Amino acid sequence: MTIFEKFNTTLKNEKMRNLLRRIGVLLFLAALIPSCELLEDCKSCTLVTDTSGVKTYGSSATYCGTQLALKEAENVTIGGTTTYYDCQ
Repeated sequence: MTIFEKFNTTLKNEKMRNLLRRIGVLLFLAALIPSCELLEDCKSCTLVTDTSGVKTYGSSATYCGTQLALKEAENVTIGGTTTYYDCQ
């Protein structure tokens, strides 16, 4: 093996180590980014159907930000049945 081949092999190993370090740092930084739920106002919303005073409750789900605002504003009445989200 000539000196040039040794140098080329060493150079490739250094590039690979640098690449692996950069990937590791990138993954570490990605893990530090907080979830959007930590930054936005979130609530648990339950779908409620009110038919002439008789309320039926659906399952609840968590909504944040714009989706939460849309769910809280949603109120539909057809005939004697009103459907809305109760968010707490």
